[in-house]
Amino acid sequence: MTTFHDPLVSGLLADAKLVAGYGRYGVFKDSALFAAIGDAEKLSDASASQPEVVKLQTVLNDCSSTVPFSTLAALRTGWSPGDMSRRTALATYFLIALSVTMMIVIGKLTYVYNRGVSINAELQEIDNNDFSARFGQSIRQVWATKKQSSSAAAQQASATDLTLLKDAYYNSVDNLHSLDQRFSSLLVRAQGFMTQEAPFPLWGMQWAYCKLSASPGKAGAPLDFSNPRQMAIDQFCGQQIALAQQQSGAGSSQPLKQSDFDCRNNGNTQGGMQVVSSTGMVEDVSADFDEATRDLQCEGVITITPNSISTLTLQAKTLSEVLSPYALWILPALYGALGGIMFHMRMILNPLLPNPPLSRLIHRIALGGLAGMILAWFMAPGTKLGGEVTGIGFSLFTFAFLFGFSLDIFFAILDQFVSMSVAGIKKFGSPTVA
Repeated sequence: MTTFHDPLVSGLLADAKLVAGYGRYGVFKDSALFAAIGDAEKLSDASASQPEVVKLQTVLNDCSSTVPFSTLAALRTGWSPGDMSRRTALATYFLIALSVTMMIVIGKLTYVYNRGVSINAELQEIDNNDFSARFGQSIRQVWATKKQSSSAAAQQASATDLTLLKDAYYNSVDNLHSLDQRFSSLLVRAQGFMTQEAPFPLWGMQWAYCKLSASPGKAGAPLDFSNPRQMAIDQFCGQQIALAQQQSGAGSSQPLKQSDFDCRNNGNTQGGMQVVSSTGMVEDVSADFDEATRDLQCEGVITITPNSISTLTLQAKTLSEVLSPYALWILPALYGALGGIMFHMRMILNPLLPNPPLSRLIHRIALGGLAGMILAWFMAPGTKLGGEVTGIGFSLFTFAFLFGFSLDIFFAILDQFVSMSVAGIKKFGSPTVA
């Protein structure tokens, strides 16, 4: 083996031999590199200025498009194509496990986000259709039909009229019950989403939160009113434990409904608005409606009151604040990170490419996540935290994944923005042509 005193020439020849050995796997279309190595080795004491060395450098530079520097760096560390060592196998299994975990997490978070968007759309529909007024009208219709049926029965009306009044009453009851069940079901889903699904989307998060944040006090201990935040955490975790015990069969009693409290009121109504009728009798305008609401609650036709619908709807509208982090930060970042993982998994499928080290893998995933978040800023510049984010969907998430997979495109777009900004800044202060 020829030894050169010039370290530049000896290093060049060593790299050329590594690349030539890599080319034995059908990478190169000709043998120009092998010929250049042979000519350089024939020299007794070569220097960097000799034509054979210059030719070898030129041929090696031409090979850089086929064999990038990352591959050459891996060859210097002893890597060989098709390496199936234990370390390589463990790295491959780790990347596969990481990608599968990421896909499961992203799928779960995407499902939670889509569920929140669906609930928010239903709330918007109820708010736009003036559901409270429709619900009140249905209560009045049921109550009026019931009174007409009772009056007709007292006056011994014909069987046909009684049948028609009963059909009208049952139809109005069915319509009212349908409206009540629709809103009650939506309200339960919205409150459950805001208190459980959205804050704790992954398995075990709620248990860990209560384990770490709740006070280690005994059951039944008085609440600490000096710390409202801690008191709210303890109350929330205590309610979840009680609910879990009840669902598992520890408690057999059912919770008391709002209608149970109303039925114990004995029909007394105070504070209603009063008017004077044409006969001089004083009548309570709201008492009849309150009596109808309470009576329908006791009969199980409705479970909510018209006065509470607007308050509950406004409370459920805070759903947008819960969805904002998912749409603007969490999901774009995770989709971008998944794109970075898919890029490296594609490289692992090719046995002629070296597996990336752990530091590069983490760096690439982090850059993919940042690219997804920055893309959300560009595609939704007018959206703020707590604003309307339900319009953000798979178009943003798809681009976040693509940019995470191909960071070159993302950096090219950023460089283009920088060039445009610099060109615009240079125009400031330039003489204006009259």
